[in-house]
Amino acid sequence: MILRVFIILCIALFAFSCNNIEKPKTKTQPTTQAPPIETKVKSNGKALYPSVPFETIKALYDKCDYVDYSFDNLPFTISRQEPNDLRHSLAQIAQEVALVDANCPPFGRMVYYKDGNIALEGLIYFSKGCNYFVFLENNQPKYANFMTPSGVQFFNGLLSQLKQTPQQ
Repeated sequence: MILRVFIILCIALFAFSCNNIEKPKTKTQPTTQAPPIETKVKSNGKALYPSVPFETIKALYDKCDYVDYSFDNLPFTISRQEPNDLRHSLAQIAQEVALVDANCPPFGRMVYYKDGNIALEGLIYFSKGCNYFVFLENNQPKYANFMTPSGVQFFNGLLSQLKQTPQQ
């Protein structure tokens, strides 16, 4: 009898602890679907490159190992490897072809890895009126996609945190 109560108590605690896992703050789709796409941010440029193929994003959504961000004028880099973080990062890429503006300087670079190899790399354009990614192949522009509002929010959050951090 005591053993039965102990087993039931263990199962209840296990079930309770599984339900208390913190839920991600962003919505993620099952791995059989593409990341959610949100409304694009407008730009004054021209459509110079096609959108990154859906198959490329889906392959990364299913099997990406990690993503590294480096920034031209910020004193840090970011590496994300948790599945929800990776999916959030991929969800920052809108399906819409970006309008590339020659007056916008790159804000940084991102590199997605799959099976330890570079699977997709691109430049991040993030400034007033310029919120998009230009993806590279052999270090040359190949695709361009707008940044989703969640991407804009992510990079605004980085800049906001930097402003709040005391400078040494």
